[in-house]
Amino acid sequence: MVFSINITKGSRNSGAGASGILKQVNGVNGMPIAIAPGFPDLQDQFNQMGITHIRLHDCFGVADIDDGFVANRSSNQNQLIPNVPLLSQEKAKTFIADFVNKRTIFPYAAEGMRTNDLTLASQSPNFATTDSYLKQILNNVASVNPGNIQREVFFRVGRTLDGGYEVPANFDIYASLVGQIVQRYAIDYQSVGLPRKVTYWEIWNEPDLTFFWNNNNSNVYYEFYSRIARMIKSIDPSAKVGGAGVANGYNPGGAYLDGLLSYCRSTGTPIDFLSWHYYGNRTGDPLNVIDIGNSIQSALNRYGYSNIESICSEWNSSPFSTVNTFSKVQSAKNAAYIVSSLIGMQYCKTDKAYYYRGDGSSFGMFNDNGQPLKPSKKTFCTYAAQSFNLFTRLFETPYILNQSNTFSTGLTTLAAENATGNKMNIIAANFEVGYGFVTGEVPADQYYKQYYLDTSKTVNQLTSTANKNKWFGGSDPRKLSSNNAVEQNRTVADLPTFGSLPSRSRSYGLSNTGLGVQINGIGSNYQGYLLTVYRIKEGGRLDRMTPEEVSSSIAAYMSNGILHITDTGAGSSTVTLYSVEFTTGPNGNTTDPNGGTNSGGNTGGGGIINGNTNSVTYEVPIAAGIRTPLGMVLPQNYMFIANQQYKLTISKGVSSCTAGNGIDVTVNRCAKVGDAQYSYKNSVFTPFISGILQSYGSTLIGPSFVYLAGGGKVTCTLTPL
Repeated sequence: MVFSINITKGSRNSGAGASGILKQVNGVNGMPIAIAPGFPDLQDQFNQMGITHIRLHDCFGVADIDDGFVANRSSNQNQLIPNVPLLSQEKAKTFIADFVNKRTIFPYAAEGMRTNDLTLASQSPNFATTDSYLKQILNNVASVNPGNIQREVFFRVGRTLDGGYEVPANFDIYASLVGQIVQRYAIDYQSVGLPRKVTYWEIWNEPDLTFFWNNNNSNVYYEFYSRIARMIKSIDPSAKVGGAGVANGYNPGGAYLDGLLSYCRSTGTPIDFLSWHYYGNRTGDPLNVIDIGNSIQSALNRYGYSNIESICSEWNSSPFSTVNTFSKVQSAKNAAYIVSSLIGMQYCKTDKAYYYRGDGSSFGMFNDNGQPLKPSKKTFCTYAAQSFNLFTRLFETPYILNQSNTFSTGLTTLAAENATGNKMNIIAANFEVGYGFVTGEVPADQYYKQYYLDTSKTVNQLTSTANKNKWFGGSDPRKLSSNNAVEQNRTVADLPTFGSLPSRSRSYGLSNTGLGVQINGIGSNYQGYLLTVYRIKEGGRLDRMTPEEVSSSIAAYMSNGILHITDTGAGSSTVTLYSVEFTTGPNGNTTDPNGGTNSGGNTGGGGIINGNTNSVTYEVPIAAGIRTPLGMVLPQNYMFIANQQYKLTISKGVSSCTAGNGIDVTVNRCAKVGDAQYSYKNSVFTPFISGILQSYGSTLIGPSFVYLAGGGKVTCTLTPL
């Protein structure tokens, strides 16, 4: 027995998504352009994942106001260090500090703020690096963007992790610096070469953690937020401003959630969104995101902000920067965590979300792992990346449907259809909550070789034209300098947090054995369907973004306007997408027990019965790349006689059988095997049972399949001999 859900076709759920429409919560932190030497460009991969929303945070100088990295600073937070070989780590620290400081936008901001000198703070701005990255991100390379994906940037105002955690010394000067950036990327963006303006501006990152904002008087942050928000709006009134990107997303009554909203309400300070983070290290449960979203909604309602956006600007299963975590977040289990979270966000106040992170850096979705048995050949992606690919396909069917799943097992599902109702996608993530998975100390089940910083050259040796263009927007690194180093005082205590979330109660007994889906309300307009199933699981192929297509564990049939799908392979740590296209032709899509998935039934059948010697000719639609059981190209309503021989010819297409290695059906080596109910040999079809074989549906057993690479119709002729 499997865990079963009911879905009603055409019954749209206005309480999910954005009034029933799928929300774009599949954004990421990180960039499709390499962040540093040793890391890859990922334009093609980002496009195949369908990434349209990108948050610029921890981009190592890119879009940063005033980074002040120090090479010898002791830090457990630096993400680029853990993957670097031990003997190169000290050299890497020096490289990172020099590299990031030379890419930050205002290299003398700290010095100018110390002396209250705006002219000095604005001296020698380095827009070239950020210009270059923004142009590449937003323009998107046409050669790898066949879907014409249009990206949007969510600009985090502040610094990269380890760029300094002391509060800016002069809020007015800092606001002026931000104003120059807004003028450039929101007003004068076309002169820079950007196709679209930057609209969203998030003010700082995680001020509730004092290693990002070393002050626990929340009024200090409120004043800072107000200066920046008012400056942005004065330059671009249509801009969206918000904060605070809090680390503790669940914190009812917290200073940087309720406190910020209360301050904005009482002072008239603009706020267009409230941003927060959620990492699974507290409970290990992806569906706690629903509880956080509901808590955020309650806070917004309390202060009269129910209509502003709630944005989860960072999330992942774990925040711990260790080699154990970096492999775990790329696993099939984390793919299930990701999709469970993305589904959960459709059922709470989460308007946008940005996974941390989407690139090849630490916590990212790409690694330097070789393919099994082919270590010299790199994998194209990870299971985590494939999960975004599958979720993105739901946007082909953006209208969320009502379903019976209460999220009380390991299986989290979401069903959606297109506007006309002839296509439906159902995604199912099977994740079993376990705290060991989200900690940094517990080893990974499998390790993947990660990308790491290339320190074979110093920063000042990156002077070739290619290197200058790649990393510094064409500037010569030897001519770039900065003075943003600020003495970092001992961090003060973080402000208290309120409330705690338990993991949700689950029962895994049924969900780990698979999934059953019943789609009701199909009606009489559709008599057939095409079913395609994709699955992410550990050990699956990683040389392409599309996961493996599966059929061997799938059984499906349609009867009386109800489509039944049973999948015994949707066990723990899997993500499965069921894509259904309903057809007006007769018969249903049936999965043969021998492993072929039928493409939707035939259009023929003359009602020939008992001994009629006339032949019948008819057409059968064959979906591209799908193995169609031979039984499903038989004519509808034809009454067969047991052991009677029938000449069955197929006009085109390659046919093969499971009892052999891709045997062409015209070679006629398929014969009765085991409990087969027919044979097909020398173009002669012989049933071993009498009746209308089509009515046996998924129970009709036979070894042969029809395959048409490009899809289309084949002409069949059946003649009694």
